[in-house]
Amino acid sequence: MNTTDKKLADAQAAAAVSMAEARESACEAKTAVTDAASAAKESAADKLGDIKDAAADKLGDIKEAAADKLGDIKDAAADKLGDVKEKGSDILDKVKGFAADILHKGAAGAENLADKLDN
Repeated sequence: MNTTDKKLADAQAAAAVSMAEARESACEAKTAVTDAASAAKESAADKLGDIKDAAADKLGDIKEAAADKLGDIKDAAADKLGDVKEKGSDILDKVKGFAADILHKGAAGAENLADKLDN
């Protein structure tokens, strides 16, 4: 084998080794990228889950606070309505008493007038 053939054979062998190393390096790079992407995806999912949990907790707190405020408003409205009913009942009782007095006095006056007309 002459020197040129030997150099060609050596170059081909070196190229084959270099190609094998390049393929291996590419596979390793692909694996590294895939692993990194999976880790990023998992991390994002974890963070999203944390955000979701925090939002659910905050929403629960807001609902509870709103229910307490609405309960207070409902109680206050019920108290006011009771006051209005009581005052209305008192006024109605006074009107009934006043009307009864007027009717009683009117009947007494009519009776008195009838007596005077008879005499």
